[in-house]
Amino acid sequence: MSRAEKTILAGTFALVLLILVLDAIAPREPNWNPSFTRYKTDPYACGLTYDRLSDLFPQGVTTVRQPIYGTAQVRSSLDSGASRVNHIFIDGNFSLDDLDLRHLLMMVEAGDDAFIAAENFYGLIEDTLNFRTGYYWAPPDTTSMVQDAKAFIRNDTDAIQFTIFPLRELPASHFARGGFDEHFRNFTLDSSQVLAENQRHEPVLIRIHFGKGFLYLCTIPRAFTNYYLLKDNARPFMESAFRLLPDRPVLWDEYYKVGREGSQTPLRFILEQPALKGAYWTAILLLLLTVLVYARRRQRAIPVVEPPRNSSREFADTIGRLYYFRGDHADIARKLSIQFKEEVRRKLRLHRAAWDAEAVKEIALRTGISKEELNHAGRLMDYYAGNEHVSEQQLLTLNKTLSSLRGRL
Repeated sequence: MSRAEKTILAGTFALVLLILVLDAIAPREPNWNPSFTRYKTDPYACGLTYDRLSDLFPQGVTTVRQPIYGTAQVRSSLDSGASRVNHIFIDGNFSLDDLDLRHLLMMVEAGDDAFIAAENFYGLIEDTLNFRTGYYWAPPDTTSMVQDAKAFIRNDTDAIQFTIFPLRELPASHFARGGFDEHFRNFTLDSSQVLAENQRHEPVLIRIHFGKGFLYLCTIPRAFTNYYLLKDNARPFMESAFRLLPDRPVLWDEYYKVGREGSQTPLRFILEQPALKGAYWTAILLLLLTVLVYARRRQRAIPVVEPPRNSSREFADTIGRLYYFRGDHADIARKLSIQFKEEVRRKLRLHRAAWDAEAVKEIALRTGISKEELNHAGRLMDYYAGNEHVSEQQLLTLNKTLSSLRGRL
């Protein structure tokens, strides 16, 4: 490697490194997409909220990265030794299959409490617990729309107020418009209790008594995100809602948001086995070492291979020059005519070898060449075929005429 090549390589490496550093330290716009996961500090994630739970539940908060039916293993590993726990699910959409829902209800029936906040509930949980959610739509008439627009300008927030004592004595919590229009439409009154409602007096937080435990259902999960944790007029709702749960260990769900704990790649089994993992990384290192060693070797010069000579063309050129220098233009004209007719017959797959009126008609039909041009070429070929004396200029005229027709076949 020459000195100039080393300089270019070093400069390129320094430029790439500078771009990576600038990209790493450049400020980024916040991600406003709701994720509700504790592993992010985005506005609509729950990283800060998860950290705050340790103050509300001194017995500890544990992250769960497996389905509900496997929660028994997590509970057995808790240090507190409590027999009952609180389950917290915060997500945009919440839907459980039959196995997960059955295990969740079994644990609640035995005395656990479950707090579920989601904008949309789907599937078996709605049918089993007999409730439905709805979405608030603005009135379609113009007068109401104008009135709502004026009200929105005066108050661009959604107010959430608790309805049970003593929480109803607290001031209403205010949230920015958007994401707070879901509410409960129907639910079983004899086993359910409304805990909080919005400014339209629509329930947004209810408690369902189930066996020895309670299910807390909420339709405004954004109220439990980082953004509203930092708002003084919104944070009290989250704190008061979580204080409805008893002081127990908390199992915070992440499985239904980010998936099962551990590697999610197809190599998961290999990476989980110590022997296979060691063999895998050893093979990778050996491969990299091989690439580095062979990259240092200079590549041998590729020999220049001359293209194969076209001996047939050279032979034809030699014969042509021989005929030309002998001045036998008539013989050349006859061979040109014979070769042209054979080429036309082979290319157009003609069954007739003669150049007569029927052959001219079929050639004109297949190629689009006028019959006059074909008849003219036929007359030239017939004339030179029976003439013993052909001048150089006549030979050139014949060749030009046949070449023009050959390019249009």
